[in-house]
Amino acid sequence: MTRIQIFESARSEAGRNAPKRLEAMADIARTRGEGADIEHYEFASDAPEFLRNPQVKAYIDTVGADALPLVLIDGQQALAGRYPTRAELALWSAASTVKPHPDSGDCCSGGHCG
Repeated sequence: MTRIQIFESARSEAGRNAPKRLEAMADIARTRGEGADIEHYEFASDAPEFLRNPQVKAYIDTVGADALPLVLIDGQQALAGRYPTRAELALWSAASTVKPHPDSGDCCSGGHCG
């Protein structure tokens, strides 16, 4: 199973955008509920995880915490600077029933767009 790790900070530019952050958290919860292996870390409450992961620590040391979120897929950087879309989460987790939010413009139904 694909392992998705999301490292974010509510203080980052993306994290301060409350509507986008809330939508992302709902999408993450929904995808987890469908069986995806998603680990979500928030800097304020999970700081040790940021320091334990050399890739995340290097990312923050290089571009700064304001550039979060950072998304790793099986340990490899897949996305930085924004939250993943529902379609991206579905693709990465191979979830088959994730449908896009009607306003998102994303398409995904069983991994097939059209």
